[in-house]
Amino acid sequence: VGTSTVSFEDAVAAILRRANRTLRGVRAIDVISKTIAVGADGELDYRVRGYLQFDITPPDQLHL
Repeated sequence: VGTSTVSFEDAVAAILRRANRTLRGVRAIDVISKTIAVGADGELDYRVRGYLQFDITPPDQLHL
């Protein structure tokens, strides 16, 4: 899940920033849903839910 007060695209970028901290080989994001929450002050909160597609390193190539 990614959130942003700017745009849906920024919310997707937030997903990628978080994923890139712990995953390598991220290839795609399948967007499942997009919603906008409206705060009491009228501020918009863009939310994106998505599935990440990424490569998995074979066990014999792990750097343990």
